[in-house]
Amino acid sequence: MREIGISFLRRLFGGGRPVTGREIQSGAAGGAAFGSESVTPPEPPAAPVAPRREPPAACPYCAMLLDPAPEHGRLCPRCRRRIIVRRVAGRLVLLTEEALEVFEAEREREGKKHTWITERDRWLALARGVSAPPNRIARLGAMPPSEAVVEASKNLYLAAAEHAVRTARRDKHWDEVARIRREQAAALFHASGSPIPPSEEVVALHREWSAAALHSLAGSGAQVELVAGGCCTICKRDDGRAFRIVDELWTQRLPHAGCSKGLCQCDWWPVPDAKTGGPRVRRRTAPHAAPAAAPALDSAAAPEPAAEPAPAVELGTAGDVEPEPEAAAEPAPGAAPEG
Repeated sequence: MREIGISFLRRLFGGGRPVTGREIQSGAAGGAAFGSESVTPPEPPAAPVAPRREPPAACPYCAMLLDPAPEHGRLCPRCRRRIIVRRVAGRLVLLTEEALEVFEAEREREGKKHTWITERDRWLALARGVSAPPNRIARLGAMPPSEAVVEASKNLYLAAAEHAVRTARRDKHWDEVARIRREQAAALFHASGSPIPPSEEVVALHREWSAAALHSLAGSGAQVELVAGGCCTICKRDDGRAFRIVDELWTQRLPHAGCSKGLCQCDWWPVPDAKTGGPRVRRRTAPHAAPAAAPALDSAAAPEPAAEPAPAVELGTAGDVEPEPEAAAEPAPGAAPEG
């Protein structure tokens, strides 16, 4: 038993080869007789992973079998023409030089497909909000996504928006005009890449929104409050200030020039006029105001002047007031003197 334990320890520490489970069990059984401790077997080494080998492929020119398939572009051993190698969903694709341009265009189209779908759906959703023809919306939504379909959806929305604005202006629905113009300005600003400053077309649409919003608030009062809504430093200078509607329709303050967001998010809020409690009273003329001069009339057509009223006398005690003496009447020229 002692020889078995020594041979086990020799194999364990100096043998140079992994110890099998059977040897460990036999050594542990032999070592238990003379008090040796159990030894934990080492972890078996991970088996090396064999490199993935691509299946054979054929030359796109002469159909010669290539085994293994080329990982990079190379010349065909038979026809000596260049083979283009691309990967699609983890698979190798061998192309000719002539087919490379078509392949790249189709791959780019597949990459833009999601973007086209998103833009088309956004324009069609805006078109529904301005009562565009439902049959045209359904037809564009069923077509395969492409750049032309996106452009057609955009044109449909813009045409429907112009028609809706004309109808709302005719009916004096200024709140509807304001809603459409603000959505239109924001949509075109986003579609153009949100440049700073925005284009002249976007600025003109935003100003039309501002004018329509002021018209819709004119019934609440003569003034409006500008609310910046945390837009930028330039817009915060006017935050909370009140402006006259007539002045703002003339000057066109919004959008603020130099706004860091390009198309500022400022808005107009109504400022109701204060209502008086009693009835309106016509203002009286001040006592010291001079009467207005009467226009000159022809002496023949002029009416006789009314007798002037006696001057008002301030009331007081009898001793305080003395009557003024009457002036003696002068005789008319050529009249005989009296007695």
